[in-house]
Amino acid sequence: MASCFPKASHVIRSLPVESREQILAQYNQEQLTEGKAIFSRSCDNCHRLKQPETRTAEKWNPILKRMIPKAKLSDEEGKLVRAYLIANSKTTT
Repeated sequence: MASCFPKASHVIRSLPVESREQILAQYNQEQLTEGKAIFSRSCDNCHRLKQPETRTAEKWNPILKRMIPKAKLSDEEGKLVRAYLIANSKTTT
């Protein structure tokens, strides 16, 4: 029965909106590259990918909370995808 549920737990759904600066302080370039690879390979299965800079971190956050579980990513994979997208997101000015 457990396999019927997405791997990502409530952890992903409870993450706050973080700024680019906060993400860059927590994740190194290797992790961001891994996040990009997971994003490309997992999200492209169902739909055409949006470029990170098409949305702000605030816009990405609810999308990611919904889509990471649908993609059946683990919490760690979800965090890396989220970090990649926020690190490269559109800045608000």
